[in-house]
Amino acid sequence: MTRGKQKIEAQKRNAEKNQKAKGSQFEARAVALKVTCPICK
Repeated sequence: MTRGKQKIEAQKRNAEKNQKAKGSQFEARAVALKVTCPICK
């Protein structure tokens, strides 16, 4: 019983971490695109 609960809690924590990482990744991508645009032109 407790192992199942711990597993669910761990999955929730990992999901939250992944969401934060994805958000920062998108922000980094946007900045990178802004930097590379003048070169592309």
